[in-house]
Amino acid sequence: MTIIQAIAIGLLGGTLGTTGVFIWIESKSKQMEIITKNQSETINTLATIQGDISKGQIDIQKNLTAPDLLAVSCSAEYLETKGDLLCREMFCRLQTREGAAASQAECEELSNLANTLKLIQECTASKIEIKTCLDYLDTRK
Repeated sequence: MTIIQAIAIGLLGGTLGTTGVFIWIESKSKQMEIITKNQSETINTLATIQGDISKGQIDIQKNLTAPDLLAVSCSAEYLETKGDLLCREMFCRLQTREGAAASQAECEELSNLANTLKLIQECTASKIEIKTCLDYLDTRK
């Protein structure tokens, strides 16, 4: 083997090796571009979904805090026949959902009061001693 053949083989081997490494690096670079593109599309899709969910939650909160919910329970006819406790409780819950002054505990107190009054009415209608009836029902809650 002559020196020219050795140089030619070295140049050819070096060129092929360099070209192979270059092609391998290029393919990795294209794969990273595809991965990055897919990630950005996924992030955009997730952001859209989160936006839709937030909008839905706001719509639900608006519906749950709509004063229209009080129309029946706070109407004059309802108040005359059934009393004002349901109206008070619903108004309290409406204020809680809006994040205003009412606390959940205050609404629970109104609910417990309404339930206790209903229990007393039922105990009286059943001709059971009120204390015995309430003691029994309190243990069942």
